[in-house]
Order: sequence, then structure tokens, then C-alpha cells
Amino acid sequence: MANKVLVVFEKPIYLSFEPVDPHVFATALGVSDTPVEVNVLLRDSAVTYGVKNQQVNVKIAGQDIMLHETSPEKVMTFMIEHGAKIRAVSEDMKMRGINKEDLVQGIEVISEDDSVRLLEEHDSFMVW
Repeated sequence: MANKVLVVFEKPIYLSFEPVDPHVFATALGVSDTPVEVNVLLRDSAVTYGVKNQQVNVKIAGQDIMLHETSPEKVMTFMIEHGAKIRAVSEDMKMRGINKEDLVQGIEVISEDDSVRLLEEHDSFMVW
């Protein structure tokens, strides 16, 4: 059994920013309710999940259907508060005009080379 798992987010579900990505929520539950150490790597276009102060609204036919505040910022903060280390790849951030100051507090910025090291430091990994 793995003791240390790295969850890699590369592309938001459906290839665009999604306010309710089920993979992010599943990871958050895994972080909070398991003896396994779960850490997160945000790379490629998924680095957008680390940006703070994003306004997330879900509307269908003009009706706001989001009853609870479930922004990626809130979920990322929840994971950090429950022991996950979240890292974002600097090269991917730069390509999207995202600066370190734009990130949720507690997310560490690492290089692409350092992300390879993370893979070696974990027993297992999942890629979304």
C-alpha cells in the first residue's frame, strides 16, 4: 500500500476552468480522511486552480444553482489546512500570466525540473 501519493492535475475537466471539478473534490476528501500522505501538483493549464479570488458562479437558464461556495481557492485552502502540500509549476504559470502573488496562500511554486523530483519522492501518483 502506498504511504505517500502525489495527485497531478494537468488539465481542468472538460479542458476549461470548471468551478466544480469532481477530481479536485475527491482529492480534498482523500487528503482529509486517510492516513496516506496526499500531495498535489498543479501543472499545465490546471495551474489556474491555484489562483485566488476567482469568482465562481454556475448558472443554468439564468438561475444561480451554486448553493455553497466551492471555488477552487476554497478547496485548495481546505487541502492545505489538512496537511497537503500543493505545488504549481512556474513555467506553466508564466505561460498563463500567473504570478506567485496570484496564488492561494500556501501553494509553493516549483520548476518543471523539481516536479520530476516530486514523482520520485512519492510511492504512487494519479494524473487528472
